[in-house]
Amino acid sequence: MKNLRPPELAAPPKPAPEAPLVIGVAPEASPTPGQGQGGAGTGSGSGVGAGSGPGAGDGPPRLIQGPTKDQLRRLHPREAFRQRLNGSARIACRIRLDSRLENCRVVDEAPPGRGFGEAALAASGYFRFRPPTRDGRPVEGREITVGVEFMP
Repeated sequence: MKNLRPPELAAPPKPAPEAPLVIGVAPEASPTPGQGQGGAGTGSGSGVGAGSGPGAGDGPPRLIQGPTKDQLRRLHPREAFRQRLNGSARIACRIRLDSRLENCRVVDEAPPGRGFGEAALAASGYFRFRPPTRDGRPVEGREITVGVEFMP
């Protein structure tokens, strides 16, 4: 006989927002008496087993999106493309909270002097990164080095 147990569902990556706590007078009169604030409890409890929760900690930046092959082909330096020359460049940029890159500069390019560094700077507008986190909160301005490959 087959196991009829439903499949286990993964927890969502972001917890659902909690309903706001409302204390005070109700906005409308109710025909029945309310529940009140309640009293102090006297219960105790214990439990065993693995748990999971929202957690908070440090995390690295994560690539969300990069340029497509067509976008890179359009940025490929014209003379290098005409010569069917591959190339690459590394750029260092800061990650903004909105996932975009800013303040990019060329770290290196190969072959040098063929325009691949400038093309990589132009490609930086297509990248999106989830910012790194510290104590569960996004951190703005972290520098990251990104490699960009160009192939005709």
